[in-house]
Amino acid sequence: MGIDDVITSVRIDGMAVAAQSEARVPSVVLAAARAGAVLGIGAAGGADIEDELAASGRVAYRIGSITKTFTAAVVLGLVREGTLALDAPVGAYLEGTPFGEVPLRALLAHRGGVQREAPGDMWESMRGPDSAALRSSLPAAELVDRPGARWHYSNLGYSLLGLVVEEVTGEPCSAVIDRRLLVPLGLTGTTWQRPGGAAQGYRVDPYADVVHREPDMDQGAVGVGGQLWSTAADLLVWGDALCGAAPEVVAPEVVGTMHTLEVMVDRTGWTAGWGLGLILDRRGDRVLAGHTGAMPGFLAALSLDRGTRSVAVALSNATRGAAVGALAADLVDAVVEGREMPAPAAGPAPWVPLDEVPTDLDGVLGRWWSEAAETVFTWRAGGLHAQLVGAPGTSESRFERLDRDRYRAVAGRFTGERLAVRRDAAGVVAALEWATYP
Repeated sequence: MGIDDVITSVRIDGMAVAAQSEARVPSVVLAAARAGAVLGIGAAGGADIEDELAASGRVAYRIGSITKTFTAAVVLGLVREGTLALDAPVGAYLEGTPFGEVPLRALLAHRGGVQREAPGDMWESMRGPDSAALRSSLPAAELVDRPGARWHYSNLGYSLLGLVVEEVTGEPCSAVIDRRLLVPLGLTGTTWQRPGGAAQGYRVDPYADVVHREPDMDQGAVGVGGQLWSTAADLLVWGDALCGAAPEVVAPEVVGTMHTLEVMVDRTGWTAGWGLGLILDRRGDRVLAGHTGAMPGFLAALSLDRGTRSVAVALSNATRGAAVGALAADLVDAVVEGREMPAPAAGPAPWVPLDEVPTDLDGVLGRWWSEAAETVFTWRAGGLHAQLVGAPGTSESRFERLDRDRYRAVAGRFTGERLAVRRDAAGVVAALEWATYP
C-alpha cells in the first residue's frame, strides 16, 4: 500500500467516525476502490459490543437485499446460456402459482405486480420457509397489480426467481450462486449463514444511549433476496465485477443488462430507476448503480460507477440510523471526480452506547406534550436531557438529579427550574411537571 493509499484510508476512517457518531449507531464501515485498486477502508465503533470486536473491512455484516444482485446475475447468466428465457412467464417453469403469466424480466425489475412478502409469519418467527414450504404457500399469495403496470418492490418476486433457478438446475439457488459467483471471485467472506467473528446486529433505543441485540433471521428459501453476510472487502470485489471487471464470471452482456433502465421509480424527477437487479440512481449528470440492504440489526449499501469502475460500500450494524445509501453514493462521487477527501480534523469522538438506563426512568423517557408543544426526554452521556420538537438547536436542556423523582434544569430551556415526576398509586409514571407546567 502506497503513501497515498494510507492517507486515503485515514480520511475514509475519519468519514466513518463522523457518520457513526452523528447517527448514534454501534459501528460504520466505509470502503472505496477504483479499477480494482482499494483506495481505503475505514471503520468506527464496535461490530460486537459484548465481545469487544472492533469494526473492520474484514468483519462480516448482513447485507440484506444486496443479495438480490447475486441472484439477478445468476438468472441473467442462465438466460445468456439459453437455460432460461428472459421474457418467458413464471408458468413456463413453475406450476400452480398465481403468477404464471408474470415474465422473469418483470420479477427482476420489481414490476411483476407480485405482493411484497411470501405468505407466512417469517417476520414474526424470524424463520423463513424451506423450498417445499415456500412452494406450498404460493397459492395463498396474490398479484397486487397487473404485471408491468408499475414498480412495486417484491421480495416474493425474487423468491420466485430462486425457485425457477432451482427448477432448471436441480440445485438450490444459493448453491448455484456459490458455484457460479462466490467461489470463482474468491468471495470467502460472503456466506449464507453467520460466520465466526461476524458483527452483531442491534436496535438503538430512540430515547437513550443503549442498544438492544436483534435476533438473527434465517430466511430459508426466501433468502435469495436478503440472506447473505459479507465484508466490505468482498463487496468491493463484487462491485468491480458488476462494473465488468470479471467477464469470465459475470459476462459483459449480463453486466450491460443489469445496468439498463427497465422501470422508472421516480416518475416526477426521474432520479431513481431500476435495471434488472440494480438500482439506478441519478445524481446530476451521472447515473450510479448498486443496491441497498436492510435486515434486523443491519443496513448496507453498494454503489458503483460502471464507466470508471469506481465502487463504494457502507455497512452498519443497527436497524435504523446510518444513511448508508447516501454515504456510499457520496463516496463514489468523490472517487469518480477525483475530489480530495477532507483530512480528518478534531471531530466528534466515536459514539459509545451505555450499559443501562436507571430503572426509575422507565416511563419518563420519550415524547411528552405541554401547552400544545412536544418535548422529547432522553438519557444521553449519563444524564437526563430534553429537547423541544421544532426547535432542537435552541431548546436542548440538561438536568441534574435532586432525588428519585425530582430534577433541576442546569442548562438550556427553563434553566434553574425543577422537573417533577408524578406517579400513580402503583408507582407508574403518570405525569411530568416542569417549571410547574404539566
